[in-house]
Amino acid sequence: MAFLAEMKRFLFRSAALPFWMLLGAIVGLFLLEQFPFEIWTKTRHYLLTAPFFYQSLILYLLALVLALLTYRSLYNVKILLASFLFLMMGVFSMLYFIGFQMPNGGIHRIGKDEGVHLLLYLLYSTVLLLLALVPSYLPKLLTRFCLASFILLELVVMIACPDSLSTAMKAHVPWMLKQPVSIVLGLNAAIAVLAHILSVRRRDPYSWSITALLVLFSIAFLVRGSEREILLLHLVPIVLALMVMANLTASLSHHAHYDQLLNIYNRGHCNNILEGKGKSLGKRFALAILDLDHFKKVNDRHGHAAGDRVLYEVAQKVREKALPRGITCRYGGEELLVVFPGTSLEYAEKVGREVVSSIAQMRIQVGGKKKKKKDLRITVSGGLAAGRAGKDDVMAVLESADRALYRAKRLGRNRLTVVRKRTAQ
Repeated sequence: MAFLAEMKRFLFRSAALPFWMLLGAIVGLFLLEQFPFEIWTKTRHYLLTAPFFYQSLILYLLALVLALLTYRSLYNVKILLASFLFLMMGVFSMLYFIGFQMPNGGIHRIGKDEGVHLLLYLLYSTVLLLLALVPSYLPKLLTRFCLASFILLELVVMIACPDSLSTAMKAHVPWMLKQPVSIVLGLNAAIAVLAHILSVRRRDPYSWSITALLVLFSIAFLVRGSEREILLLHLVPIVLALMVMANLTASLSHHAHYDQLLNIYNRGHCNNILEGKGKSLGKRFALAILDLDHFKKVNDRHGHAAGDRVLYEVAQKVREKALPRGITCRYGGEELLVVFPGTSLEYAEKVGREVVSSIAQMRIQVGGKKKKKKDLRITVSGGLAAGRAGKDDVMAVLESADRALYRAKRLGRNRLTVVRKRTAQ
């Protein structure tokens, strides 16, 4: 019974669910091919026509738009990058399988040969390798750089003409065309292993989605040249759309738990985490309480609008520095709480000190319109404590962090005070 319960937990946990759903869709597709119904015969005919390829591109484009809309809330680089790259791969696939209708009535398409076919699947695998390597969160500037670089790389591949690349492949690496199945399956297996290793280290849930797509592309390559290949590849935009919709649902859920002024989590969401109703704190955790120094003077001298601006900028800086492991919440007034689930005290201390240092270097511009613009400097004080699940009470750890905060205030502010004890190490 324990084994069955563990299998049920594994099969239906949210992280592995996309894998099993796509596997079920693949099995269902092959069953329909073996035992075709009249309605499936008509649907199948439509799926193989040019209009559905164009509709797939619309689905890719819709996924990209939704990913862009949710990025500001979740900063999920993987979903955003997947939407960009798969849109371009959709164009590449359409040019290979059916071509593009030109205004003069002609059809622009990529030449069909074994080398181009293999190149297409190697490009699929490369996209999934990039998704495995890139973390879920990157600083905004680095995110833009990565997106621009990857998109430029794909454009170069497409503009360079796959036919030329195929010819170069035949001339310089002919052994790739002699064992294409071994190359594709071996590469995809290696990427799947790497995705799971990185997922465990980063604690992100996307390795199973990447593995599902790798399995799909591997099976499609095994049946290449047949109509089943095209039918299988048509599942990709549907899977991507489902991933983005799940991301959108998460974004809407997050908005319900967001502080509208600071664009970080609110006190209610913070309490849910501390009470074990939200994200698990893991075997060990750390809590950091941060408070703006002399914040009342900012309101008194420059007005509440300036105070709101300062609060927002500080909250965003804390959030940026705390990601990807730290969860930033508004705990009350000008107090922020950063929760570090499954994190050591050493890691949380390193992040906390970076937060305090970076905020001290900020220049926050306030005023404008009727008031003269000014650059304000602000500092924060913080208290940090850590604990272990089952050994330390969460609220007791929070109280320790709060006492450490007031100790930082007494010692002169603009610093982080850490509670060190054996149970926290």
